[in-house]
Amino acid sequence: MTQATRKPTTVGDVLLYEYLEPLELKINDLAEMLNVHRNSVSALVNNNRKLTPDMAFRLSVVFDTSVDFWLNLQNSVDIWEIENDARTQEEISRVTSLEAYLARKETQQHRVA
Repeated sequence: MTQATRKPTTVGDVLLYEYLEPLELKINDLAEMLNVHRNSVSALVNNNRKLTPDMAFRLSVVFDTSVDFWLNLQNSVDIWEIENDARTQEEISRVTSLEAYLARKETQQHRVA
C-alpha cells in the first residue's frame, strides 16, 4: 500500500492566497479583469468549479503567467482525486489492457475454429 500524500494545492487556493489576498483584490475585481461573471470566479476560488482551458488562458494574461502553470495545478488535483477515490480505483481495476483483450480474443477465435 502506498503512503497517502496530501492533496495538491488547488487553483482556488493559489488564486486566493498568492494573488487576491496579497494584492488586496476582491473576487469582483478579478472577474472584471478576466471579463467573466463574478460567480465563475467565486466558484473557482472556493474550489467549487474546475479550471477550464479558457479560464487558464485568461488567468495567464491577468497574472502574466503561463497557461501551463494553471493547467498543471488543476491536472495535479484531478490526478490526486482519482488516485485517492476508492470507487474510481475499483472501477479502474476492472479495465482490461489491450494486451489482455487481444489475448482473450485470440483464444476465443481458436475455440471457434
